[in-house]
Amino acid sequence: MAQWLDELAKASKPTLRFWHRAPQGIAASGQHLGVFSGSFNPPTIAHVRLCEHAERHLRLDEILWLLTVVNVDKPIFGFPLTERLAMMTAIAQERSNWSVAACSHGRFFEKAQAVADAYPTGTQIWFLVGYDTLLRIFEPRFYPDLPMAQALRDFFALARLAVMPRGDADETAVQQFLHRPEVCPFADRIVVLPLDPSIRWISSTLVRQRLERGELADDLVPSAVAKFLAER
Repeated sequence: MAQWLDELAKASKPTLRFWHRAPQGIAASGQHLGVFSGSFNPPTIAHVRLCEHAERHLRLDEILWLLTVVNVDKPIFGFPLTERLAMMTAIAQERSNWSVAACSHGRFFEKAQAVADAYPTGTQIWFLVGYDTLLRIFEPRFYPDLPMAQALRDFFALARLAVMPRGDADETAVQQFLHRPEVCPFADRIVVLPLDPSIRWISSTLVRQRLERGELADDLVPSAVAKFLAER
């Protein structure tokens, strides 16, 4: 697995490689794909419920958990990428239409291109994100090599965003953000999905903090992850 990830990281153009392919995933043009791209450090029950929520509301035919080999916002720390992939796969294997893949590039317009290349032409692509990720997508510092507006046009030509507010953010904050001048041209490609308040504060950071203190985190992670952590 480590060699597989190392080879992917060397790709010169945005490339997606499947680690686990859903047995009943997308097989024809026009179907709906939900892409949940994250660090999964480790996967939590919030990650799972967020995807299940989007799956119901957007009538998604497949969920793709996408691990980025190179993170544009922060260095790799915590769980090794190999362990994250293993935990993601353990969760996906419990469902017939969830896939797991890794991507060589970290920016969303690059990930969208890699996803589009890996699925049938005409696949309707939804990226499932939290409010913090929405803010980063519209952050100019992540586009030093090209105009941000061009990168955003490239992304929204291929995909749409489903935003699920977490933490302090609420639907009002998201709607206000959508009216900003740089965001407004793409607002019709962004939808807001309310999230169950009981999981708004669950995070990978909270799980790691518990583990560092020698405490259990079984109530914060899916059973497949709890089993992995117990055997680690």
